[in-house]
Amino acid sequence: MGFLKSLDDWLAKLFTLAIVLITILAVFMRYILNDPLQWIEEVLIALYLWAIMFGAASAMKGRGHVSIDALVVVLPKPLQRYVQYFNDIVGIVVLVTFGWLGLQLSMAAGDKITPILGFKYTYIDLAVPVGAFWMAFYLLLHLVGDIRKSAKGGN
Repeated sequence: MGFLKSLDDWLAKLFTLAIVLITILAVFMRYILNDPLQWIEEVLIALYLWAIMFGAASAMKGRGHVSIDALVVVLPKPLQRYVQYFNDIVGIVVLVTFGWLGLQLSMAAGDKITPILGFKYTYIDLAVPVGAFWMAFYLLLHLVGDIRKSAKGGN
């Protein structure tokens, strides 16, 4: 279970490392050997999308996304909890909708391929629903955990 708990972290790191290494290779090939690689852009676009979605899921796990809580912090603690519940529920609905639409997009892109490498865009676009559903799952875990904590008398 420990591996699955940090899978998004490791995948985000892996894709980011691949982006860095491929970019270094691209710079070396273009400016040192004067022989640019044609496929670099296609691979980097796919890696960026997957890295962003896994990174966002990883941030969601630790509630690391930016929020503006200037008004919420002045509310009484019980009301702050309900605002957090509401935010989590709205976030889950938005992310599930985003994931569903992303899944439809990726399935519709089945016959669309990248011009140089011939990758199906389905595999690139699948990053959107995978990341969105992963984030929604983490929000659901936070919501359930917060409700349980509140039911036991915790803040």
